[in-house]
Amino acid sequence: MARFSRDDYEERVVRVDRTRKTVKGGRISSARVVCAVGDGRGNVGVGIGKARDVPAAIEKGMKFARKNMIRVPMDGYTVPHIIQAKVGGAVILLKPASRGTGIIAGGAVRQIIEVSGIRDILTKSLGSGNVFNRAMACFKALQDLYNPEVIASRREMSVKDLLGREVVDPYVKAAEGGEKDNDSEDFEKALASSDTQKDKSKK
Repeated sequence: MARFSRDDYEERVVRVDRTRKTVKGGRISSARVVCAVGDGRGNVGVGIGKARDVPAAIEKGMKFARKNMIRVPMDGYTVPHIIQAKVGGAVILLKPASRGTGIIAGGAVRQIIEVSGIRDILTKSLGSGNVFNRAMACFKALQDLYNPEVIASRREMSVKDLLGREVVDPYVKAAEGGEKDNDSEDFEKALASSDTQKDKSKK
């Protein structure tokens, strides 16, 4: 996997939890942060940071997320197959979607999917509403995805013979051919416009 500088990654703070513990000498405050880091081209990581203050917890979470990044198998701009993962009481279901569907997700799952570079996907939360467990369940589902090329090679077949069609990762294709991903700018504009509309509706 190619290495990128920090400026090539998009960092998201998914959740911040603050706690206070009362001891003999007074109260001790601490923070737990869930962070997501991705390059928007199929690489994504999720990290948990714990510290006495929020900035230090965020720094730890981002560092851990960058250290534990994975490559997500892609079929176009979606996932190659249905996958479900469970962490604690949270169960997350990811389903492939046709081009133009967009990211049908919310909360922690949406944050992770957006930075990963997946643009079309259907998701469903089937269990607990705990944000921490939802984020980790989403990341586990992405980790558990099978790469069609790997499965085909194990069976000594081609991907076309296995699935009846070709599976193309657009980010890998663009990197190998030195081509510019023209859809990236449109996708970023769409995200920006959706965020702007949300801000206006809140006002």
